Amino acid sequence: MRSFSSLPRVVAAVCLAALALSYAGPVHPLGDSLAVFRPIWAGALLLAALGLRGLSRLGAVTLSAAALLSMGQSLLASEQGPDRGAPIRIYQKNLRYDVADTSRFAADIRTSDADLVMLQEVSAQNRSLPQALSSSHPYQLVCVANAIISVAVLSRWPFAEPPVCPDHRGLTAVRVSAPGGDLTAAALHMHWPWPFGQGAQVPDLLPQLKALPQPVVLGGDFNMVPWGHAARAIQEATGTRRVGPVRPSFMLLSVYPIAIDHVLVPEGWHGEARMRPRLGSDHRGIAVEAWRE
Repeated sequence: MRSFSSLPRVVAAVCLAALALSYAGPVHPLGDSLAVFRPIWAGALLLAALGLRGLSRLGAVTLSAAALLSMGQSLLASEQGPDRGAPIRIYQKNLRYDVADTSRFAADIRTSDADLVMLQEVSAQNRSLPQALSSSHPYQLVCVANAIISVAVLSRWPFAEPPVCPDHRGLTAVRVSAPGGDLTAAALHMHWPWPFGQGAQVPDLLPQLKALPQPVVLGGDFNMVPWGHAARAIQEATGTRRVGPVRPSFMLLSVYPIAIDHVLVPEGWHGEARMRPRLGSDHRGIAVEAWRE
């Protein structure tokens, strides 16, 4: 009985430690790995705090407040913009490398009336999609990420400069002549977080992102939740902000919904995001309308 009664204390201690370490991403990439599960740590801590016996009222309130604050930081919706001007329409999608039938992807992109399309996991199996969109988006830059997949930017507007694939594999960026002025359109595919390759990828990536000519519009599969250090560092490097509320775009291990696909627009811009179906991929798409102040 005593061991059972101590279970809430053990759970509270473990979850409090994991919750605190989930903010340590700037120090070690393990922090970002724990940040992916921050809502779980916070929710379990809240339940454990409510079940603790012998804890002072102040202690229980403090633990509960810490849990609720962390959950709120993770799950609250983003700012809603004011009345819009002429929008730029962006479509973000990880295609999944082994999906061969791309007809539904093409139909959904055409329905979104996207000006810019950012794609990840473009492969030999699904390379028919950029080809199918060549009439509506004739300006295309597809850059190799590894031996199997590429990352692509498709545009209905002409490129302002000759397209060149960046040195960093996983990033595709090109200057585009948009009606409101030139902008950099970028697509990004990041590795999974620690103990996988994201911890090494981010420091290598940030200088290239900082060097991109402003303003920058970026869509990508970050493999990181929006409150993780890596995601916030990318926004800081590009002078951007994430569009839309936190909505799951991927099911981790088929059971845990997480928001790892993002569209970023320049600071001072506003936007609205709509989640799109998976359509055979393991990621949902995101259709964004963004406009300047």
